[in-house]
Amino acid sequence: MRTGSPQLLPIFRSAGQARLLARVYLGASTPVTLAELARELGLDDGGLTREADRLERAGLVTSERIGRSRILHPRGDSPYYPELYGLLLKAFGPAMVIGPLLASIQAIERAFVYGSWAARYRGVPGDDPTDIDVMVIGSPRRMELTGVARELSPVFGRDVNITAVTGDAWEQAESGFLRDVQRAPLIEIELGRTQP
Repeated sequence: MRTGSPQLLPIFRSAGQARLLARVYLGASTPVTLAELARELGLDDGGLTREADRLERAGLVTSERIGRSRILHPRGDSPYYPELYGLLLKAFGPAMVIGPLLASIQAIERAFVYGSWAARYRGVPGDDPTDIDVMVIGSPRRMELTGVARELSPVFGRDVNITAVTGDAWEQAESGFLRDVQRAPLIEIELGRTQP
């Protein structure tokens, strides 16, 4: 699972370790087995198991066995929990936290994080992102998107900018801006509901 330090927060020993911790800590309400985590995160089973063992020995996660499956949970009583949760939320949270807020807004078909944050998340070197750019496909009410951006900016410690375009405009990508967005790294946001 050795993947090199993550570009977003290179204090972790590998990008895989950071993504694993982010998924376990920020997705605690939807725990999954180690095998499912490996598929979801695109990591090999053996490396993920070794990393899970390492994190459990360090007291950062706990395991639950259900039959032959193993499920990781954040260790809330760890003295590191509050700060580690905050670091993971600010560095890796946009991919997981934005979706539930957008899911409650009508007329959103799809959503992506793009720009410098998405590039760093995908491992592209560069400067630390100063903001988080979100592309919403559909025709939601602008006021609702502004409310979500205003709510998330202090959570992530960065400005959150949400741009909305219709499905047709996204598909046709007639503007240079949309073509550039589509060619750059994109992180699809899971909206947690059936897409229209």
